[in-house]
Amino acid sequence: MKRVFIAGDAYTTHFFDLALDQDEELSLLPSLEVASYHVARFALIMRDDGLSGLGIFPGDALLISDFSMEPVKDRPVLVRQEGQFLVRIAADVNPLECLFTTTREQDTPMLLPSENIRITGVVSGIIPRSSS
Repeated sequence: MKRVFIAGDAYTTHFFDLALDQDEELSLLPSLEVASYHVARFALIMRDDGLSGLGIFPGDALLISDFSMEPVKDRPVLVRQEGQFLVRIAADVNPLECLFTTTREQDTPMLLPSENIRITGVVSGIIPRSSS
């Protein structure tokens, strides 16, 4: 087993702050035990139901990896824009603009210029609230 530190809360509805610059600060945070083969760098706790259509609910831990061997299209990703973060589904990623969605019909898809954003992580696993 390995320990993955919980870096903060995650939202699909609005951008949020996250202090990921200092890895030594992550080691001071609470952590979860995951299988030793997992590539997650850190975890976030989901705080809204924007990904409930994927079986991800408030209180679930999202395991975030720096990379993915598979395409990120149609997968939940961690997006950074101007120093803030957002977890959404990468509906379309291209050199000009990227479209990010949720699984809730009432949420407006977010179209962002590719030059202003960076996909900094991929949700590579979920630990349900009841298991954490």
